[in-house]
Parts: sequence; structure tokens; C-alpha cells
Amino acid sequence: MKDPFAEPADTRQAILGAAFRALCEHGYADLTIKRIGEEFDKSPSLVYHHYDGKDELLVDLLGFLLDDFEASVSEGAFDMTPRERLDAYVAATTDPDSIPGEYGPDGPFMTAIVELRAQAATDDAYRDHFDRSDRVFGSFLERAVREAAVEVQGETGDGERAGAIDDPVPPSEVASTLQTLATGGMLRWATTSDREWTDDTRNGIRRYLETVLPRVDPDA
Repeated sequence: MKDPFAEPADTRQAILGAAFRALCEHGYADLTIKRIGEEFDKSPSLVYHHYDGKDELLVDLLGFLLDDFEASVSEGAFDMTPRERLDAYVAATTDPDSIPGEYGPDGPFMTAIVELRAQAATDDAYRDHFDRSDRVFGSFLERAVREAAVEVQGETGDGERAGAIDDPVPPSEVASTLQTLATGGMLRWATTSDREWTDDTRNGIRRYLETVLPRVDPDA
């Protein structure tokens, strides 16, 4: 995965970069402020000056990465068709090794995210972050589903069909389904050694999209 902190703009970003690298190397359970300080090219005492502990620092790191994703989306950084965006999302969350390192998450980062999400079961700060994260990615997916439905229906000449078919599918339903499948995929990928399921899962999701996109009402 491309290091988003290769050129930190200030001390905060330098500390977050140290936390990012240490987290990917050691994982959540073995991460300490001392190990974060070892990745920091200034006085490690600055880490303690800015953060009370590793969880406060990691929640700030997650927030920074999510802010960066939101900015990338708003700036149109993803130069892909809507269906390519959906497929890239599924690939990144079920088979991160299939995504070029510059663009997608790698295995250690994926595992770390699963570990951090697990903290949300008992920690309100993590829970608040992942509530926001799910909203952000849900909005991203819903927009991609709407645009992909328009694209598919235009290709098949069914541009007017969504409003006329019985029981049209709302984009939010498809986005929620994809997001839930992807969350399960992340957990399975991070907690097992078997990788034979990834192709079947991606193919199954593609088949689902091929079936449902012509029935999506982009205006719902």
C-alpha cells in the first residue's frame, strides 16, 4: 500500500505516519507508543505530548485516512467507470493482494483494520469512527450503484425501465448489501489462511450486480 504519510505536512502527520507504519508492522495487539516512537524521526516524547495513549492516536489515524478518502472521492480521484469502482471496492475488501500496491490496501493494513474494528465492540471512540466510516463508504457505494445502473440501463436500452418495472430496487439496498458482504470478506481474509474462496466470492458479487443493476431505480 502506498504510504499516505510519505511527505508529512506537520508534526501531527509525522506522528500519524509513524503510527501507520508501526501498526502495519506489529498489528494492534503488539502496538505500543514506544514502537510508534521508534518509527518517528523526531523525539519520541512528542508522541506522548500529543496523545494520551495508543487508542487515542489510532482513532485520530483512522479519522485522517477517512478524511483523505472523502477528499479523494470529492475530487474525482478514482478514474474508473462506476462498475469498475464497485469491482475495485469488492476486490480491496475481499482480496487486497489483487490490487496494485499503490492503490489498494495490503494484507497487514487489512488485518490491522479488522483488529481496530473489533475494538468498536467495547470502545465508544472506535464505534463512533466506524459508524462514520460506514456512512462514508455507504454513500460512496450508493453513488456508484446509481451511476452503474444508469450505465447498464443505457447500454441495454432500458433507461426508462427502472421506473416501470415491478418492485424496483433502491440503490441504498444494493450499497448496503455490498458493504455488508465486504465487511464479512475483510474478516474472513484477515482471520484465515485459505484464499480459494476469494475468486468465487468476487464472481458471485459480479453475478449479483449483473442481475440487480438493470432493476435499480437510480432516482429512488
